[in-house]
Amino acid sequence: MPFLRLPPEILRQIFSEIGSSFFREDLGRLTVCKLWFEFALPTCFKSITLSQETLRSLVTSGAIKGLSPLKDGLETLDLEVRGYQSCLSTSYPQEYAQESTSLKAPAPSGGPADDPVKTWIKILNNDLTQLAIVAQQSHRLRILRIRAWRSRSPEPLDTPQDYLRLPTMQAFLSVENLSVLVLDLSGSFLVSSGQQGIGRHICPAIGAVLRTLRTLHLRMRSICPDVLKPRDLNDGLRLSVVVINLSLTTDLPGITSAAHSTRCGSQGGGLLQLKAEIQEQAEALAAL
Repeated sequence: MPFLRLPPEILRQIFSEIGSSFFREDLGRLTVCKLWFEFALPTCFKSITLSQETLRSLVTSGAIKGLSPLKDGLETLDLEVRGYQSCLSTSYPQEYAQESTSLKAPAPSGGPADDPVKTWIKILNNDLTQLAIVAQQSHRLRILRIRAWRSRSPEPLDTPQDYLRLPTMQAFLSVENLSVLVLDLSGSFLVSSGQQGIGRHICPAIGAVLRTLRTLHLRMRSICPDVLKPRDLNDGLRLSVVVINLSLTTDLPGITSAAHSTRCGSQGGGLLQLKAEIQEQAEALAAL
């Protein structure tokens, strides 16, 4: 029997075994024929890794709004954001410069032009928000990994820029039925944009997805025990692996001192107290 005349359920299983990496290595492998393409495309989009550059290309092309195969088949999403310096050191799409100009607010009369870093932050978070909408609509999505490197200012003596907005990251955490969540956000504090109350930090949003998770890995510059406080538990927890790293990486040249997470909010206490509080909450979680 010719291969493509096999029953559809068997073809889907075969293409699933082939895996998305096979097609991403050479997109020409998608174009054998129309029927082949119908099975190969969802497999190609089963697992994707996006940088800020590839995400920008998807948004400017308009493709991200019409990616139904992505929404229908996406199971694993890896997002790697390397900060503003990466934008300058790589061949960033030409469309970035065009949209950067359109997003700039008019400068006050006689005032300085908009900060290019702030413009980049605005564009990046707009792109991430669109990606989060796609993730929310991807009902097969089970694995979400996000890593953010530190973003340095164009001026060598300036302090590193924080660029991730809290509402943007909270949008990713509204994805239903995640089983694996990996957040390495040691490169940027989450900017709350003036939010008040419980929404000022991301930890409660992480706690809210604990009910479906099996694996949780966290490393953030600001953290508290709320990450391990589940909500709306109806049928118990499925968690089997929890890793919380309080040691932060330092990828800036010339800086060799150790860096550690701090507690969310204005409450005092150092690293040892933070570690003890998280450990205590972890023990309470394990007892559920």
